[in-house]
Amino acid sequence: MGKLKGDLDLHKLEIFYRVAELKSFSQAAERLSLRQPTVSAHVQELEDALGGKLLYRIPGKVSLTPLGQLLVEKARSLLAFKRETVAAVEQFHGKLSGELWIGGSSIPGQYLLPPRLGAFVKKYPEVKPILRIGDSAGIVNEVLEGKVELGFVGFKGENDPLLFEKIWQDEMILVVSKDHPWSRRKSVALGDLRSEKFVSRERGSGTLDSFRELLAKKGRAAEKILNVVMELGNTEAIKEALIAGVGVSILSRTSIRRELADGILVEIPIRGLKMERDFYEVFHKRRPLSPLSQAFSEFLRKA
Repeated sequence: MGKLKGDLDLHKLEIFYRVAELKSFSQAAERLSLRQPTVSAHVQELEDALGGKLLYRIPGKVSLTPLGQLLVEKARSLLAFKRETVAAVEQFHGKLSGELWIGGSSIPGQYLLPPRLGAFVKKYPEVKPILRIGDSAGIVNEVLEGKVELGFVGFKGENDPLLFEKIWQDEMILVVSKDHPWSRRKSVALGDLRSEKFVSRERGSGTLDSFRELLAKKGRAAEKILNVVMELGNTEAIKEALIAGVGVSILSRTSIRRELADGILVEIPIRGLKMERDFYEVFHKRRPLSPLSQAFSEFLRKA
């Protein structure tokens, strides 16, 4: 390995760090709002300056060389210091700016985060939120891979490098359309669900996992209780299926406030079963949050 050939360019270092974190030149280019050839050129120039290869480039795969691993470790603290310094100066002047990359599972992503992001942007107009929406398992994976800094999901995972902190509480309820035969009943027994067509979220959904865990605590298996006739990818699709008279489902109260208020969907209590669950903020404990993400996290708690 040759010696350092010039100054260490912080901008190029940041580009390299993003490629190493995401293990992809194309995803790093998207995150940095750059063209992929520009990202590749900057990494190449950094390698030339350092006198050695930083990345192994195999079609469809990017991995670190020993020199790249050394640089990533040093770059992590250096770039965190840069972000903290920039944020401190911006906050001193009463402003924040930049892209805020976060992810939300179905309920937080569609119903809880948008109004809160709107309030945050109203306070900090130069912030551009980028919200990725998926199922809870997918969002946790995106936090692990560094595609988003903060995730908001409907279950508490056991992933060692991640931290899950409770941030909101929600209630799951059994709902039917206003024309369903159960719509006039005051309540049903848990066993009654066996006789009805159940419209479910797909596997990986926090709502579905929470309901399964709740039944397991009562010594019941969801497979023996539910007659699942359809699995749909999001809450909006389930609402439309119920309105069309397909069957019954269990949904977040947060997601159907308007439909309940308008009388389109009807809540049916299940006797002896209170279905509460928590939403969690998740982040990587060994990857420092940017000051912008820290500010948004604090804003949510104060709000």
